[in-house]
Amino acid sequence: MSDIDLGMNLYEFNKQAMNSERPLDPIALNIKTIEIAKEMEKKKYWMLLCNERKDYSVFVVKKKTNIAEELKITITNRGHILSIDKQEDGSYEIWIRDFDTKENFAYYLFDYTFGIIKV
Repeated sequence: MSDIDLGMNLYEFNKQAMNSERPLDPIALNIKTIEIAKEMEKKKYWMLLCNERKDYSVFVVKKKTNIAEELKITITNRGHILSIDKQEDGSYEIWIRDFDTKENFAYYLFDYTFGIIKV
């Protein structure tokens, strides 16, 4: 069992807890990305954010795009997908393990309509 630092914050605690998680199998990953794609079709702009890595990607959803496939490519390029969970606010928390460093990172996918300024 790993030692737990009582001074760590919730993110650090969750990050450490993810060490025991195995990557999602391909079927579970497909099911999750299809589920998310259905939500993404409802809004035009989405952001995938990992503040710790300073990794920010904006999706502009178009009608005839395979959103699930594009999302799956985007997240699997970042590492092994450990979990994908819908949050109460409608965003998605996606834990990813870096291929090289084996470090775990939380990414958040959320409606980013408010962040787009059209002039």
